[in-house]
Amino acid sequence: MTTRKRLLAVSAMTVLLSACGGGGDDDTPVPPPPPPPASGNVPTISQSVKDAAAAISADPKIRQLVAEWQTDADAQYRYDSHMELVRIASPSRYEFRRAQAIRQRLIDEWGFDEAEVVTREDGQLPGAGLQLVDGLPVYNVCAQIKGSYAGSQGAQAYKGQYPKVLIEGHIDTVYPAELPPESNPFEPIKLQSMAEAIVGTPEALAALPNALSFDGNGRIVRDAFYTQAYRRFDTADAATAAGALRHYVPGYSDAMGNAVGAFHIARMLKKYNIQPVYDIWVCGTAGEEGKGNLAGMKQLYGYNQDTGKGNNALNFVTNFSIDGGSGTINFIGSYRFEMKFKAPAEAAQGGATAPSALNAAAMAAARIADIKTPWDSDAKALKTTYTVGTMACEAPLPNGVTPSCTMQVDMRSPRLEPLNEIRSRIEPLFAAGMAQENARFGAAEGSAQAVSMELVWFGDRPPHERTDLSDVSIQSAWQAAETVGVDKRTELSLAASSLNDNVPAAIGVPTINLNISTNAAGGGTHAFYEWGVPGNANTEGLRLYRVMMAALIAAGVHTSDGKRIAPAAGPLGARTTEDQY
Repeated sequence: MTTRKRLLAVSAMTVLLSACGGGGDDDTPVPPPPPPPASGNVPTISQSVKDAAAAISADPKIRQLVAEWQTDADAQYRYDSHMELVRIASPSRYEFRRAQAIRQRLIDEWGFDEAEVVTREDGQLPGAGLQLVDGLPVYNVCAQIKGSYAGSQGAQAYKGQYPKVLIEGHIDTVYPAELPPESNPFEPIKLQSMAEAIVGTPEALAALPNALSFDGNGRIVRDAFYTQAYRRFDTADAATAAGALRHYVPGYSDAMGNAVGAFHIARMLKKYNIQPVYDIWVCGTAGEEGKGNLAGMKQLYGYNQDTGKGNNALNFVTNFSIDGGSGTINFIGSYRFEMKFKAPAEAAQGGATAPSALNAAAMAAARIADIKTPWDSDAKALKTTYTVGTMACEAPLPNGVTPSCTMQVDMRSPRLEPLNEIRSRIEPLFAAGMAQENARFGAAEGSAQAVSMELVWFGDRPPHERTDLSDVSIQSAWQAAETVGVDKRTELSLAASSLNDNVPAAIGVPTINLNISTNAAGGGTHAFYEWGVPGNANTEGLRLYRVMMAALIAAGVHTSDGKRIAPAAGPLGARTTEDQY
């Protein structure tokens, strides 16, 4: 029985708890050790990272690539591909249609061959240390930019896997919650003037008369509505004054603007034949939203939620997540449960003649409500929180019996210890509420006359607080921002978020969450009415450049004049277990 994941008994009152080195292609020196800790919240940037950024920036082929990103034609192409991919409905754990569309585009348009798309359409990822998450396939889509390192003398590998740098953005959305039929797999992209009020119901959204159009191959039609819709603005005020059109479609901002941007980095690296030293993988990841349980990252990093450890079998050495973060480096952890309380099998009548699933759930919720954390009484204490987020019951039967009620509890903290502590206090209360209701009627636990319960869903996002403010991901991203001249900061933010990065951070792989997409205005994240207005194209191009440069600093790169910029990262990625799952 494991110490991390806890499984709750279906019957009786019992709660069962289970729940570096260097290396190079030639005689180039190995990467230097990390610089000493920075003062304050400003990272210390090593001279080798500064030199790498300067060399990348000066490379003629890189400059040509970046110049293309700044053209009107490329900005419009990026918008078109964003619209064409975001309209494919992609609920968490059912992302296969969007993943297939990205795969097809990588091969048919962006120059990748079949072998360079390393994920499979059935959800299998060769070499990964974990294939299924929560018993379900994982529909990641990943393209590989092959580096030179594997062929170099003395190259180091982890069980045959050479070092990789990951750029990723998630491709799932909260809405719609259910996968639509194959006959109609698309969400419409409705258009509405910024001067009008945001829609309040799905019916109002469906009634909007104007929408973007697409041909039989799924490509956007540049008609009159397109001309009016594709206008970019710097601010919401400018967009409103110009009569800009809202684009309503789930995932417009979270996170397809960024995920599609990540693949435009892959497209340009391939087009301009940029060769890194370490391999660079660009992935659209599954399962970030809702009940996705970070499935995509758990597969990539071989993270087992039963043990809270990851094998990193693919040997990622640095992670750049592109989910809209402005340099996020700390990550809030959470445990989430859905517990189903089920009516007695022999309950022939309603009323007060038999234990009630609804009452059992309510009694458990009442007990949980009495739990306090230190933060409840002291705002300066570590912010550890929990909530009974939802309780939903099946419709009563004709005899008045409610067949079942499901309760969801969400626990969050930036540190593992208080998260486990609050969890250990809350978990027994599910069974206690059930026992209290059964005791009212003298129903023996586990009998056909008693309420029973079942764990129907468990979610695990491991927390992480950064201690090294000058690791390779932070240095690379910080220096790239300085060199490119976009999204520069005076200090690192220590605020924490719950993101895909939780997984690599928890097993020790340096990670930072960045942004590519630009929106002049937007809202409705995670709702049916998610919307946005296209933002500044030049800023978007610079953000693409910043992320690409950060990845090339970490991975190393061969310049146009034949020089080799050594990787800033060592060749052996961190892991917390050797176990394969």
